[in-house]
Amino acid sequence: MGWFGLGRKKGTWRTIRANYRDLPITQWTEDEEAHFWKTCTEEEYWQTWDDWSLDTYEHPTIRKVRRQVLDLAREAARHSLPQEFAALLRVKGDTITELVLLPGTVQGDAHAIFHLGMKPVDLTINGTLHSHPDPHPYPSDADFELFEHEGAIHIILGTPFGPDDWRAYEHTGLPTFLEVVR
Repeated sequence: MGWFGLGRKKGTWRTIRANYRDLPITQWTEDEEAHFWKTCTEEEYWQTWDDWSLDTYEHPTIRKVRRQVLDLAREAARHSLPQEFAALLRVKGDTITELVLLPGTVQGDAHAIFHLGMKPVDLTINGTLHSHPDPHPYPSDADFELFEHEGAIHIILGTPFGPDDWRAYEHTGLPTFLEVVR
């Protein structure tokens, strides 16, 4: 039985309206959403991700990131291509103030691996930053797992590493808004 037959009794009506793609995704039925993900083009997939990641929520405690942190991270990411760049984030008050480089971090073309045993005992380290060697700054399954276990705030940079080619996420993977400050 195919995707739409899972968990359904024989003869159950499937609710897929002919015009569902013209409606906001919040008005789709479960069947329509499943149908979309099964049949969407790569362009539609990434546009949906982009729309979702821009629908941000304010993080309850971390609200700002220093411009110099993003500038340094973007420059390091450019020089790391085609590998990912990765660092930890130091947070003071409500602001991300520094990148913390961990010795032994492994950079690959589709991953970055932290050696968390090298992490200093420092309660101000409260998040991660890493780059993707493609234009999509959206979390992978491995990123979601990292977010869940390593800090309150996470930043992903996407190529070409311009001023708007990044997204911030809270530990649950929900997109969050950070104000860029001096």
